[in-house]
Amino acid sequence: MPNETPFQIALAFSTAAFLAVRAYYRLKTGTLQEVLDSSKDSNMERMLLPILGVLVLGMLIWLINPARMRWSALALPGWARWGGAGIVVVALALLIWVHQTLGGNFSSTLKIRERHKLVTAGPYRWVRHPMYSGIFLWAAGVPLITANWFAILVPAWFALFFLLRVPDEEKMMIEAFGDKYRDYGKRTGRFWPRRSTQ
Repeated sequence: MPNETPFQIALAFSTAAFLAVRAYYRLKTGTLQEVLDSSKDSNMERMLLPILGVLVLGMLIWLINPARMRWSALALPGWARWGGAGIVVVALALLIWVHQTLGGNFSSTLKIRERHKLVTAGPYRWVRHPMYSGIFLWAAGVPLITANWFAILVPAWFALFFLLRVPDEEKMMIEAFGDKYRDYGKRTGRFWPRRSTQ
């Protein structure tokens, strides 16, 4: 088995940086105390949360002792694994940009905040849900860093969660902003920029 220590360190830093970014902006916007009960998330979305816990446990086991996850190891070259670390760096930069652009409009739950504004600047100029894109991109770097197929379930979980959540979120935004949001939706993509028709 190859030396996994550099990749264990890479995963630890990646995870710590992700959690630090999320915690910093939740503290900054006063959303750290938000609870799921006040959110418009569906029961289906809530039911997915324990599954995420199992996936996080698997990644923690790999982080402590990769040999215990040898049964799901992938034969990836070093450049692909370091490429995963590069993807994580790009994802974290995108998340910081998204949070900076959102400012006080950020909420970790499906909830319209007081004096909520429709943000169409920064990455929101092209994409309606760039935060989800950034989180998915971060999660996609994890299976590359770990070279483990079990970790592929992490970005798969986020993809499913976001696909279930976005319709509820967009319905909520239409209720709050009406035609202004509908028009915004026509010129932007959900998770990546819309292809120009010109």
